[in-house]
Parts: sequence; C-alpha cells; structure tokens
Amino acid sequence: MGAEPDARFHRMILNRLGEWGLLQRIRRRIPAPSKSVSVGIGDDAAVLRTAAHRDLIATTDLLVETVDFDRTGGSFRSIGYKALAVNLSDVAAMGGRPVAFLVGLALPGRTPVRAVDEIYDGLMSLAREHRVSLIGGDISASPKGIMISVTVLGEVERGRAVRRRGARVGDRLYVTGALGDSRAGLEILKKAKTKRRSKPSGIESRLIHRHFFPEPRLTLGRLLGRRGWATAMIDLSDGLASDLRQLCDAGRVGARLESDRLPVSSALKAYARRMGRSASDYALRGGEDFELLFTVKTTDAAAVEAAARRTGSTITPIGTIVSRGCGITVIGAGGREAPLTLRGYEHFTHPW
Repeated sequence: MGAEPDARFHRMILNRLGEWGLLQRIRRRIPAPSKSVSVGIGDDAAVLRTAAHRDLIATTDLLVETVDFDRTGGSFRSIGYKALAVNLSDVAAMGGRPVAFLVGLALPGRTPVRAVDEIYDGLMSLAREHRVSLIGGDISASPKGIMISVTVLGEVERGRAVRRRGARVGDRLYVTGALGDSRAGLEILKKAKTKRRSKPSGIESRLIHRHFFPEPRLTLGRLLGRRGWATAMIDLSDGLASDLRQLCDAGRVGARLESDRLPVSSALKAYARRMGRSASDYALRGGEDFELLFTVKTTDAAAVEAAARRTGSTITPIGTIVSRGCGITVIGAGGREAPLTLRGYEHFTHPW
C-alpha cells in the first residue's frame, strides 16, 4: 500500500470519511485478484473457479479487541497480519492451498483512517507472500474497540483434506517450529502494561514478535496432505495441552508425550530461566503458537523428516499415539510418566 499523497488523510477519522469513502479507499489499494477469482470486490458476492477434482476449504476466525488482542506493544499492522495468519494456519492444518479471503471489520468512528490503512498493510503483506487474493468483506461501526473477522477460502485435492480424527495407535507425533514463544510474549506485554516498564530487551522483543507475527506453515501442511503422510493434523491455537486433547478425542486415542523433546527457542529458554519457570510449561500451556501438530505412520517417518529438511521446515518428534485407555501422559525427568493435567486457553472461562 503506497504512501497517501494528501497529508490531510493522516489526520482524518472514519466519521468524516464515511463507509462508502472508506470502501472506495480500500478497493483502490487492493491488487488485481488471481485467475482463480471469477468475480471479486464490487458485486454482491465473490465467485471462485473450482476444478472438478478439488474440494473447497472454508475457514473463519473472529478477533476481538481486549479478548483476542490488545494494542499495547503492538501495531495496527500486526492486527491485520495476525487476523489473516490464524486463518491461513487452519488451511495449512487441512493440507490445503489458500486461494482468497474476505474481511469483516468493525471500528469506532473516532478511529484514525491511517489505522485502517495499517491494518490492510498487515493483511496484504501476508496475502502477497502466499498469493492469496482479497475478494470482499464488510465494514461496520463499533461502539467500543476493534473487531476483525477474516474468512479464507482454499482448495485441496478431492478427498485429501487432513482431518483431526485419523491418528492410530503406533503413529508418531510431530510438531513444527518452536512452542511457547507467543505465550511468553503476551506475558511480557501484560507486565509492561501494568508496570509501565521501559523498552523490552532483545530476548523479550523476539518473543513479542512471535506473538504478533506467527508464521503459517502452509508449505509443509500442503506437502503432508498431498503425499498422504499426515494421518491427523491440527494447528496449535489454544496450546499443545488443549489441542492435543482435541486431536486425541477426535481419533479416540491417547498419547504419550516426551517433555524433554518439546522444541523451545533459545529466547524462551533464557526468559523462562529468568522467571524461574520451566520452558516446557510455556510449551505445553502456550496458546497462539499456530504451529502444526500432526501424526505420521512409523513407516513414513523417515520420508517425512527428509522432506521437511528439503523444504527448510523444522519438525520435531515429541511422542507416540497410544490406545485411548492409556490416556494422555507426559514423560518427565527421570523417565517418570504422569497424566497430562495442564490445559491451554479456552474462551468463556474469563469474567467478561
């Protein structure tokens, strides 16, 4: 999105610009859609071309200010980026390819116009990276706070969508990337808000960045689905402890985790030491990592690990699928095995 030639727009608020003026402003700043889009912005609905041998994927997430994000320490650009990233992560977890997305945005009338520009800067920077077209949406006034809803449409080979329910006893359990950074980043932001701390350290800044700018694992998710390697897959939005339960419940299986195998970044290790806590605790509880948790047959494990290396994807084996009767357990220090009692984030368990 280019610089606004008229400086007065930097001082303008939405009450003055109006809904139609804002829609026209956004439309002028959106690039032409891909060839998969037959009808884009400007009609009553968008139309996508789909081939007979492909299935359509649709996913949506709603982000509400003070519930799903807080502007403290972040930016309007990070709001847009993350709103799209969390949806692209869902498509990755299905083994699909994102094609297009729609945005629903509600803001107070006193919001500066430049804030909307920055939100769309964040959206479009990630959209360009993954070649996803913005094809429509809606804008409304909000009495308090920002709300943004993104719907992503994608495609996957017919019958190849990876479900949560396919894990079988003996499958290996893998996770991408590193876990717990986002939770630590959010913790740092909350402390800064209450204590009015000075500028965060380098370690803290890396953790905060991971909270605001998660990386959708589309390349690996697509590969796992297309090759039929992933027997089950889910993205880690609520934390490993919670999302592993969902995967096991869907497949009617249990799991045995190895806590010393949980991948954590050097920044998180340093921060956890400083806080006198275990890095694995952050990894288990931490929500909004948006990494992929997936299961693979033992006969496919070597091929999956080799393919991950070729694509530059980091994956770590963290456990094994067991029978449902064994439950979900964690093997800790000294080989001691205990039931997994920790849980991640859950909506409606808070006072608002």
